[in-house]
Amino acid sequence: MENKKVILITGASRGIGRELALGFAAPGNTVFINYLKEKDAALEVAGEIERLGAAAHHLQADVADFLGVQAMVKQAAEKAGRIDVLINNAGITRNRSIIKMPPADWHDVMRTNLDGAFFLTRECGALMAKNGGGAIINIASIIGVRGAAGCANYAAAKAGLIALTKSAAIELGRFKVRVNAVLPGFHLTGMGKTAAKDYIERARAESVLGVTTDVAELAAFVVFLSQTLTVSGQVFNLDSRVI
Repeated sequence: MENKKVILITGASRGIGRELALGFAAPGNTVFINYLKEKDAALEVAGEIERLGAAAHHLQADVADFLGVQAMVKQAAEKAGRIDVLINNAGITRNRSIIKMPPADWHDVMRTNLDGAFFLTRECGALMAKNGGGAIINIASIIGVRGAAGCANYAAAKAGLIALTKSAAIELGRFKVRVNAVLPGFHLTGMGKTAAKDYIERARAESVLGVTTDVAELAAFVVFLSQTLTVSGQVFNLDSRVI
């Protein structure tokens, strides 16, 4: 990896976000760890990153709050001078069948999983455009393509994130800002471990390899993708379930 990259990762105190943050922990890099509530976990990730030779900073912000996002991006840019890579990873679930889903559960998921990615893309995209380029990678989901029972809100948000990816790539390409999405598939970290046992078993059964996503492979791929200079507007499925 080219030295001295500045990376901002949302929802990076646990799960996929944590693995991604550690994946970018190369000497010379600066990694900003966004979190909402779990400060101790964010500090722990920051410590691990620093032991690997990179600089690390934790930033508390609710990605669903536009003013909070603006303040966070400004703070990161002032501290590091720029942002080279944005990973929109923050996400929540509020699983319920459509006919039983309260409007609040729909809106909460859409605000965090889609509005948040838009806010970050807006703010970081503007910075990257001024600085001559950068990479934005959105952590979407195969559910956004296939749909799934019991999580229409999550599926709709992730489908919207895929569409946002393609539109942002078209708009920001002339500024050398690459925007891509990754579908990580089902994984047994954080959110995945809270899934019902039958859902986990079904995910394995649908996999052509009979496995769930390897988060280490996922992190390595996202780091690689952030370094590519001629790839944008693409959606990469790292799941072994067939779309």
